Amino acid sequence: MEQFLMQDKVIEDIKLNSAIRDRRIFISGDIDSESMFKACYLLDRLVSFDNQCGTKEDIEIIIDSYGGFIHSGLSFVSKLESLKDANYKIITTVNSVAMSMGFVIGIVGSHKRALRHSRIMCHQPSSESWGNLKDMEESVEETQQLWVRMKDIIIRNTKITDEQLEDIKYRKYDWYFWGNEKITKDLGIIDEVI
Repeated sequence: MEQFLMQDKVIEDIKLNSAIRDRRIFISGDIDSESMFKACYLLDRLVSFDNQCGTKEDIEIIIDSYGGFIHSGLSFVSKLESLKDANYKIITTVNSVAMSMGFVIGIVGSHKRALRHSRIMCHQPSSESWGNLKDMEESVEETQQLWVRMKDIIIRNTKITDEQLEDIKYRKYDWYFWGNEKITKDLGIIDEVI
């Protein structure tokens, strides 16, 4: 058991040192409170390092995620937006998949890139409502508010329209893109295929 804990610590130290040295943060796996806390922590360390050195270099976010929890993802989106406001260039790169909340993180970059065979997907938020009727009504109301918030982020950072997003909602489908499809660039989901 101790050996596994030691290995985890070594891996985390490598990620931290790599983030500071290479200025790359990897978002892989589920987007949840733990992964977003770690990603925000790494961003804070980079900014602290920059403040000590008096520099402000580009930061790359490499995404390989099928998505996860919206609230957790929004914490990271807020952090990226605040860095952009502070004149950082945030480069987001879709490595293999950027779906659901991974999609939203990918589009908030200053410069958005994707590998040619990467898969990108946008859809409306889901709710796992349960309990009594009042609980479910509150959950639906919260999900609707999250959808409005997500639409605002998507519309501000791409050329996707409100009408296109509402079409997703009413037709109940996932909207898939390949990294190298013309529509992906036309809609402002990415700026460059690499």
